[in-house]
Amino acid sequence: MSEQKFKEPILSFSFSVEVTTFPGDDTNWQSVKGITKSLETEPIYSGGDANTAYHLPKHTLYEDLVLERGLIETKSKFYTWCQKMIDSGGDFWVHSIAPKEIIVKLRDGSGTKVLAAWNFKNAYPIKIEMSEFRADKDAIAIETITLKYSSFTRSL
Repeated sequence: MSEQKFKEPILSFSFSVEVTTFPGDDTNWQSVKGITKSLETEPIYSGGDANTAYHLPKHTLYEDLVLERGLIETKSKFYTWCQKMIDSGGDFWVHSIAPKEIIVKLRDGSGTKVLAAWNFKNAYPIKIEMSEFRADKDAIAIETITLKYSSFTRSL
């Protein structure tokens, strides 16, 4: 695969979220946050020199993947899976854990060409949240789904 080169910054408004076991279901989201990984380090101080610290690498840390959208009326297979996983209360002896692969695709302005993609392995939901309801504001009801995952890779 050849490396893509862009002459101008890529805009972030055209993207999709795909759950590989639910193709075509729940792909439209308002925002995606948490595509972040960092290297955890441990400081080690040198013998008698309390002013010098060496930072040794430990583990790769991943932030939660957060999906937001305006509340929709129907329940999809994706939402039903999220609700079932969270309602299990962690009792996975009775309810088997069913992590999924999630792919976030950043597209060109027309929405046809994929410019970059992030593949999240072993993702599962940990929180479903509704925005605040207020009688004094005319605002869209926002649904937020937060997921944990074991790792992600970027392609393209």
